[in-house]
Amino acid sequence: MPSSSPAFQFTRSALADSTAELAIFGVLQHPTSDEILKDTWLDGLESLSPGATEILAQEKFDGSRDKVILLRNPKGTSGPARIIVTGLGRAARLRPAGLTTALKAAFDRAFGVRDVSTVALALPELELAADSVILAAVDATHDAGYASREAKKPGRSVAKVDLLVKGGIEEKPQALKESIAIATARAAARDLTNMPPNVKRTSTLSERAQGLAGLANVSVDVISDPEWIQKNMPCFYTVAMGSLVTDPPKFIRVHYKPANAKKRIILVGKSVIFDTGGYQVKTDDYMNTMKADMTGGSMVLAAIEAFAKLEIQGIELAAYLAATPNMIDAYAMLPDSIVDTTCGKKVEIRHTDAEGRLTLIDAVAKACEESPDLIITIATLTGSAARAVGEAIALMGNNDPLRDRLRDAAKLAGDPVQTLDIWDEDFEDIKSKLDGADIINTSQNKNRGAQSACAFVMSGLTREIPLLHLDIAGADMTKDEKATGIGIKAVLKFLIAESQLI
Repeated sequence: MPSSSPAFQFTRSALADSTAELAIFGVLQHPTSDEILKDTWLDGLESLSPGATEILAQEKFDGSRDKVILLRNPKGTSGPARIIVTGLGRAARLRPAGLTTALKAAFDRAFGVRDVSTVALALPELELAADSVILAAVDATHDAGYASREAKKPGRSVAKVDLLVKGGIEEKPQALKESIAIATARAAARDLTNMPPNVKRTSTLSERAQGLAGLANVSVDVISDPEWIQKNMPCFYTVAMGSLVTDPPKFIRVHYKPANAKKRIILVGKSVIFDTGGYQVKTDDYMNTMKADMTGGSMVLAAIEAFAKLEIQGIELAAYLAATPNMIDAYAMLPDSIVDTTCGKKVEIRHTDAEGRLTLIDAVAKACEESPDLIITIATLTGSAARAVGEAIALMGNNDPLRDRLRDAAKLAGDPVQTLDIWDEDFEDIKSKLDGADIINTSQNKNRGAQSACAFVMSGLTREIPLLHLDIAGADMTKDEKATGIGIKAVLKFLIAESQLI
C-alpha cells in the first residue's frame, strides 16, 4: 500500500490558539548543563500545559536529542489536548540531519496517538537555514509515515500538519513546495528499491520511466534491442549476458528540457536489478538486500520527476539507466574476459561481482555524446565506501568546486556525506597488467576500493566533463533491510541551487 502524506501549511496563530488535536513542541538542551534551555520555549510550555515543568523534571527530561515525552492537557485548557515534547539537543551541535532525526522520533510518537487529524509543530529559534528547517519537518513527517507498496498495512499519517511560524519556522512557501517534492521523491525512490526481486524487472524501471512522459517538457527513450546494446554498449551488454532470456537489458533515458535551458546535467544511476555476483557468486550474507542494487536508478527517476513537477527553469536534466540483472547462466560473463567499452577502452573482467562499474562506464560514455555541463553518477557501488565513510554518502569527483557545492547541499538537506579525493594513483591502480586490456574492474589497492571504482567510472569520459560520483553502498538500506532513499535530498537540493545560479 502506498504511504499517505499530510497537507502542510504555515500558520501564524500561537500554539495556545491552535485547533490541532496534538502539538509537537521542540526544546533545546542547555549548552552547559543537563536541563532544558527554558528561554527557547516559544509561548511558554507551562502556561500551555499546567504542570508540564514538574512532569518533565520528574521524568528527568533534559532536552537531549531524540527524547520524546507525551503530555496530556486538563480538560478546559486552551490549545491542543496532547503535546509531545521532543528534545533537539544543544543548539551548537544541531545540524539538519539531527533535526530531521529528532522530528522523526516525535512524529513516530504522534502517529501512534489515536483520533488525531491535525498536528501543530512548534520549534524554538534555531541556528539553521530556514529551508533546512522546513525540509527537516516535511521529510521527518514523510519518513515517520512511510510504508512500502508491499506493506500489509498502510503507513500512518494525519490529514494536516500546521507549521507554526512564531519561533523557529520561517514562512517560505517556495521552500515548502520544494520540500514536499523532495520528500515525495524520496518515498518514490524507496518504493522502487523495496520491491521484492521476484516481481522487479528491467521493465519495472522502463515502465516507471515511460510514466513520466506525460509531464511537461519530458521525453522518454527506452532501447530494449539487445543487438543495439551489444554493438553500442558492449561492457553493459557483458553484464546482461547472464539474463538475456529471462530479463533482457534496457537502456533508459529520460529528458526534461525547459524552453530556457542554459545548462545540461545528466544523472546516471546504477540499475542492476538484482546482483548475484555472477560466477564469482556472493555468499548468503551479501546476497540478501541485492534487490537494492538498482537504488541509483530509482533515485535518478525520482529526481527527474520531482525536478519536472517543480518546473525548474534554466537546467536541462536527463536520467540515464543501464538496467540489467547480474545473473548466472551458460552465457554469463566469465572472469579473465577482455571486453570492449563505449569509450574505446578494453576492460579485463577480474571479478564478476564488480559489475556495476561495467554498466556505468558505458552509460557515462553515452552521456558524453550530449556534451553535458555535468554528469552525476549515483550507485551502490562498493563495500569499500561503507568502510571509508560508514552510513553516509561517499562523494567524489573530478571538479572540487562542484563537488564541494554538492557536499554543502547534502549537509543543508540533512543527507550525511563525506568527500573523498581521487588521486592519479587511483587511475594507476585500475590499469590492467594484460597486454590486451587497458583497465581492470577491480581494485589492486584494497584500501582505496571506493576511489578506484570511481576512477573506473570516470574512465568512461570521452571528453573533459565534470563528473561527481555518489557511492551510497554504506547507507542505502537500514539495519532492518529497508531502503533509506539517501542521496535524493542532496541531489535535488544541489540541482535547485544550481538552477538559481543561472
